[in-house]
Amino acid sequence: MVRCFSRRLKLGFLPLACWLTVLALVPQVACSEEDTAELANRQQQIFRDYERFEKTLYDIAEQTRRKDPERAELLYRARGQSQEQRILTEMQAISALLNKDPKYGDALERQKDLILRMQAVLKLLQSLDERERIAGEIARINDLLKDTNRLLAGQKDVNADTQRGGDPGQLGERQQKVADQAQQLAEKIDRQDAERKAERDSRDGSSPADSQQPGDDSKPSSGEGSEGDPMSGKPMSGDQDSKPGDSKPGEGEKQKPGENGNSPMPMGEPSEGKPSEGKPGEGKPSEGKPSEGQPSEGKPSEGKPSEGKPSSGKPSEGQPSEGQPSDGQQSEGNAQDEEQTRGREELEQARKEMQQALEELKGKDLKEADADQEQAIAKLEQMKAELEELLRQLREEEKEMYLTQLEARFQNMLRRQQQINSETVRLDGIPEEERPSTFGAKVEVVKRQQDENALDAAKALSLLKEDGTSVAFPEAVEQMQSNMENVSRRLSHLDTGDTTQLIELLIVESLEEMIFALQQELEKMQEQQQQQQQQQQQQDPGLVNQLAELKMIRSLQNQINRLTRQIGLKVDGEQAADPEQIDLLQDLSRRQERIQEATYDLSVGRNQ
Repeated sequence: MVRCFSRRLKLGFLPLACWLTVLALVPQVACSEEDTAELANRQQQIFRDYERFEKTLYDIAEQTRRKDPERAELLYRARGQSQEQRILTEMQAISALLNKDPKYGDALERQKDLILRMQAVLKLLQSLDERERIAGEIARINDLLKDTNRLLAGQKDVNADTQRGGDPGQLGERQQKVADQAQQLAEKIDRQDAERKAERDSRDGSSPADSQQPGDDSKPSSGEGSEGDPMSGKPMSGDQDSKPGDSKPGEGEKQKPGENGNSPMPMGEPSEGKPSEGKPGEGKPSEGKPSEGQPSEGKPSEGKPSEGKPSSGKPSEGQPSEGQPSDGQQSEGNAQDEEQTRGREELEQARKEMQQALEELKGKDLKEADADQEQAIAKLEQMKAELEELLRQLREEEKEMYLTQLEARFQNMLRRQQQINSETVRLDGIPEEERPSTFGAKVEVVKRQQDENALDAAKALSLLKEDGTSVAFPEAVEQMQSNMENVSRRLSHLDTGDTTQLIELLIVESLEEMIFALQQELEKMQEQQQQQQQQQQQQDPGLVNQLAELKMIRSLQNQINRLTRQIGLKVDGEQAADPEQIDLLQDLSRRQERIQEATYDLSVGRNQ
C-alpha cells in the first residue's frame, strides 16, 4: 500500500512541473493572444488544481504516517511550506490581474516570484528519492574507483617488469590477467548502466506525458485536452465535476485539526536535500570522452579528463539539450543519469591498448609492448580522474541536500518554538488567583509541543553526527535539545516564569543562528555554481565553514553566561538550595566542559 501511495505521490509531481511550465509561458502567450479571458481561465484552472494538490499531500501523509513516517513528515512539511508561502493566494491574485483589464507587467513579476516558491516545494517533495539516489550513486562510484585502482596497480606492475626486460611469456600471462580484469570491470559497468536505464525507463513509462513524443502536436482521440494538462484548461483527474465557482479564492479545503500548515506537524526524518541542481557535468550521458575520435596510439598526454566535455549548459553530442533546467525540472534531469558511466570510454580504450600489448609480447617486442602498456595506464588514469570528478560532484550535491534538509527542519522547529514561547508568555501573564481550572491542561499542551520539538532536535542531531564534518553545530543542537527538555520539565511543574521564558528565548536564538549559517553556506554554494568557481578538493567539503563554527561556539558560551546570571538572580546567599536550580547548574557545568572540548577539536582540526 505504501508503494502505491509513493507511486501516487510521484505522479502528483507531474502536474506541479507542468504548472511551472505553464506559468513560465503565460507572458509569451499574453503577448500573442487576444483572448485574455482564456488566459485568465487557465490561471484559474491552475489555482483549482493546485488547491487539490495541497489537499492530496495531506491525505497521502495521513495514510502513510504509520508505515513510512519519514515520507509522511516530508509531505506535511511540503504542504506547510506551500501554505506559508501563500501560493494559492498568489495564484488567485495573478488570475485577477489577468481578468478584464489585464496588467501583464504586474502579472509577469508576480509569476516569476510564484515560480520560485513552487520550485522550492517541488524540490522538497523530490528530495527524499533524490537523497537515496545520490547515496546509492556515491556508493557505486566508490566501488568502481576501488576496482579501477586495483586494475591500474596491476597494469603498472606488468609495465614495470616489461621495462626491466622480463620474460615475454610470463609477461604475456600477467598481461592477459589484467586484460581479463578490465573486461570484467567493463561488463560490470555495462550491467549497472543497463539496470539504471531500465529503472529510468520504467519510471518514465508511468508518466502520462510519455504517451506523446516531444513535438507531437496530435491530440487525444476524444479531441479534448489531456486530463490534468494545465495547458488544456481541463481539470485534473477527479476534478472534472468541479465548476469554476466551486473553489472560492483562498478558501481551499476545510482544515482538519492539525491540517493547517502553521500548526505543529508530526515530524519524521526528512530528506530536505536539494535535489540535484542539474549542475554542469552531472547527469549527462557519457560526458567527456577525452580521446573520442583519436587513434589508440595517441600519446599519454592526449585526452585529458576535461577534454571533450561539453561546456556548462551544453549537451554532449547526440543528446538533447538540457540547458540550465529550472529547479522544478532539475530532479528529472538528474534522474536521467548518464546512459554510460563516465570513464567507460576510457576503459574501453585501455582494453584495446592491453590487447595490443599482448600481441607485442607474443612477438617478443618488449619496446612496443611497453609503449602500449603506458597508453593503457594513461587511459586508466583518465578513467580514474573521470570517476573522481563525478564523485566530487555527487558529494557536493549530497552536501547541498544536507544543508537544505537541516535548514527546512530548523525552520519548522523555529516556527513551533515561537508558538510555544508566545503561549508560555501568555499563560504566565495570567495572575495566579485568576487562573482557570483549565490552566494546567493548557500548559500540558505547550509541554507536548515542546517535547515534539525536542524529538525533532534529536533527529537533526543524528543528521549532523552522520555528516561528521562539523564540531560546533552538533554541540549547539545537543545543548538546544537539553534546553528543550529543561523547558518541558519546568512546564510539567506549571512553571512558566522568567527562567523558563529565558531558556525558551535561547532556543529561538540558537535556531535563528543555525538557520542563518546554513543559508549563508547555501548561498555561497549557489554563487560558486553560477560563477563556475567550484574548486576540486582532495578532501570532502565540510558541512559549514570554520568561521560559522566559531560563531556557534561563541553563541553557546553566551547562552551559558546568560543562564548563569539568571540563576544567580534567583539564588539567595552563596549556595543554591533549590533542587531544580542545582540540576540546572550541574547541566551548565557539563555544557561548559563540552564547549571546551569542541573548541579544542576545532583548533586541532579533528573534524577534518
